[in-house]
Amino acid sequence: MKRKHISGQDFTLQRKETENELKKKRRKLFSEIRAILLVVFAAAVLGYAFITFCMQTVVVRGPSMDPTLIDGETVVINKLAYVFGSVERGDIVAIRPMGSDEYFDIKRVIGLPGDKISIVAGRFIINDKEMEDSYGLGTVYSNGRLSTPITLGEKEYFVVGDNLSSSEDSRFSTYGNVQQSEIRGKVFYRLTKGRRGKIGK
Repeated sequence: MKRKHISGQDFTLQRKETENELKKKRRKLFSEIRAILLVVFAAAVLGYAFITFCMQTVVVRGPSMDPTLIDGETVVINKLAYVFGSVERGDIVAIRPMGSDEYFDIKRVIGLPGDKISIVAGRFIINDKEMEDSYGLGTVYSNGRLSTPITLGEKEYFVVGDNLSSSEDSRFSTYGNVQQSEIRGKVFYRLTKGRRGKIGK
């Protein structure tokens, strides 16, 4: 049997070809790893941006929105709702009072900029008409500063808790009208087990 003779030059060429193939494989591997890292980084950035600028979960504190929202429930707020739209009567909003960055207050909007609001015989009167109670607010027993009519400013809103008997809200001077800049988003979804779902007006 005749053996194939490999010259020193042929061996050198084969070794160089093998080294080149290994370099190509390494470059391909590094390229794939870099692509994966870029995807992971982009996902992390997008996730952070989504939470920071679009959506956020908030825990309801206190009984002021009961039974619509119960103390301890987790809700989702849409932070872009009022970037592309306006606050509407009946919206449940997340409020961050001026000077505070510790929590969100959850209330329902019943008064819009320019509205004249008062309470007569236990009912909210808005622009000289009794407000239709489609939110189950019931009779108002604490008039607060609404014993006489007040008129909201250009960027002011009047908010209340659905549980009027246990809510500190715009009826009282300690809370007052809410500025547009204090409304940080619209509450639209409940995450609580057994009550999970979209929150309507």
